[in-house]
Amino acid sequence: MRRLNLIFSCFLISFSLLAQETEESVENPYVPRDPRTEPFLNVSFSPELDTAVPLDLEFMSDSGMRMPLRDMILPGKPTILAIVYYRCPTMCNLVLNGLVSTLKEINFVSGEDYNVLAVSFDPEETHVTAGQKKSNYLRDFGNRDAEGWTFAVGDESEIERLTQAVNFGYKYDAMDDQYSHGSGLLILTPDGRISRFLPGLMYPVLDTRLALVEAAEGKIGSLTDKLALLCYSYDPETGRYGLLVKRIILVSCLITIAAVAWMIISLLKIDRKRTRESLAEQTS
Repeated sequence: MRRLNLIFSCFLISFSLLAQETEESVENPYVPRDPRTEPFLNVSFSPELDTAVPLDLEFMSDSGMRMPLRDMILPGKPTILAIVYYRCPTMCNLVLNGLVSTLKEINFVSGEDYNVLAVSFDPEETHVTAGQKKSNYLRDFGNRDAEGWTFAVGDESEIERLTQAVNFGYKYDAMDDQYSHGSGLLILTPDGRISRFLPGLMYPVLDTRLALVEAAEGKIGSLTDKLALLCYSYDPETGRYGLLVKRIILVSCLITIAAVAWMIISLLKIDRKRTRESLAEQTS
């Protein structure tokens, strides 16, 4: 009897879960859809690697000076580009929070090893807002005087050209006075090409560090970083670095061969030394 009760209970639970799943997957015809939400569900951020970012576009920096984006970054260094808008109540703050949190864990120096460039896609924002936002994040970064950080604003035409070049989608919702948009960070080479794309709101330290090393073409980073790139590879589909098992096996084999070779050479040296000592004793 207990077995029958148990089987019956399991059947009821399974049936209820199936019914719930079916109910969630089937659209209720009696609940009207809100047509105004449709355009805001189709925004995305899907840049193509090796695309040249138009750094000659003129924006206004947080200092109030209008200049090409190229002049806002220190030359010869990779750049982390964040496309956001500064009055965003949620997602943009999470993007910048995630960036700062990651950079605090990386022992690279901004202004020496990399640049940070944030660009607003809201044409109504001013350089005053940009400056306040920059000040807040430099405080969170732990260095108010850090070099290599610029927060910029621009006109609608420049914003449109920039966002189209990197396939950054966004739409304005007049009713809520907010934007729907994608999220992520672009890692640019010193000459302004998209080297890597880190999607989402949180950016793993290893991924960000290796992305900067690759964008800099090995000009920054330690020997450990360069060895790590032998075992990790960037996946454009996920925007993450993953282990390469074959490379790990190859590197392990090379290390083993080197260790064995070193041991053989050491043994040969010891054997030669003993032979010379033995010959010296015989002659004496």
